[in-house]
Amino acid sequence: MNEIVFFLERREATYLSRLRALVDINSGLDNPAGRNRVLEHLEIIYKSLGFACERVACAGEMVHLVARRPSKLATAPKVLLLGHFDTVYDSTSSFQSFTEQGPFLCGPGVGDMKGGLVVAQAALDALHHVGKLGDFDWVCVHNADEEIQSPTSRALIEQSAAGRDFCLDFEIGRKTGAVVRSRAGVGRFFVTVHGKSAHAGMDHASGVNAIVGLAHLITVISALTDSGKGTTVNVGVVKGGTKRNVVPDEAKAEIDVRVLTAAEGERVEAAVRELCSTAPVPGARVEVIGGVGRPPWQRNAACDKLIAHFQAVADEHGIKLGAEDTGGGSDANFTAALGIPTIDGLGPVGEHPHTHDERIDKHSVVERAKLVALALLAWRGERADVN
Repeated sequence: MNEIVFFLERREATYLSRLRALVDINSGLDNPAGRNRVLEHLEIIYKSLGFACERVACAGEMVHLVARRPSKLATAPKVLLLGHFDTVYDSTSSFQSFTEQGPFLCGPGVGDMKGGLVVAQAALDALHHVGKLGDFDWVCVHNADEEIQSPTSRALIEQSAAGRDFCLDFEIGRKTGAVVRSRAGVGRFFVTVHGKSAHAGMDHASGVNAIVGLAHLITVISALTDSGKGTTVNVGVVKGGTKRNVVPDEAKAEIDVRVLTAAEGERVEAAVRELCSTAPVPGARVEVIGGVGRPPWQRNAACDKLIAHFQAVADEHGIKLGAEDTGGGSDANFTAALGIPTIDGLGPVGEHPHTHDERIDKHSVVERAKLVALALLAWRGERADVN
């Protein structure tokens, strides 16, 4: 039996135990201590494989991990591995624990993306076992703020990507087993309308109704959607007012934007700022922050070539591997936008991320690790049955 396959299969229980340990640590955005505990788990594995680990502290108690293992070989492929360890589940969430449900593993972040972190390290583990880890030049970046569009880690990711031959990102694999070959650009805007408070009955005329002003903006901003170009502008959260009989002096909206091209991102961002530059009702003032934080990852020949290589290896080993386009964004948007061949969705096959039904196929953890390790060996022209 192939030594990579044999090694990973006999260690499946170890990797699932690692995953359980990570999932049972809450690493939501309100829990810096929990995020750092996950980071510590990752460091232990990297150091055992000979990686040098660096913690990068940023604003907002964000601490990111960069693990490096240079190669002594001049011809070693320069590989970037990406994966975040924050989740959308805060410490107050009722969804906190790892469980097994038949063929599925369930829990907060089990797919998005603690499962992907385990897959990445398992693949490295297997390459180390067969003496091939040093044939590659490694940089691994794991960030703590991906779920809020990586505001403090984007520069770190882009700097780390410089000079890399390709990037592997370990977001959750599609339900079909497919990996990701392109992603929409993602933006978010926070719009606040400031008005003037007044009694709704005795002094209504002296008030400036912020909710009415925001309602006007919602209508015109939502109209920026262009389905024909794949552009969506969604007002997802609206807040305003204090009491029924008070003219509200403040109203807020959170807006999600998805675009397929950089030009569309520029159009929408400019339009939102222009619409918010004038008072929607007399006397109101509008504040807008945000923008298109993730550039679109358009399908391209370089990424397709990398994916085709993985598909060829998958076919050789009886693994079904499709490739899909998605409207969701990830840190792979950054590397693809830099022109670096990128493949995403290499994490375990799963579904329902960001919900209390998040789950992955139990055996896909090891299967994805096999695929990554075997595809990397094949990239180097090595036989996969090395001992």
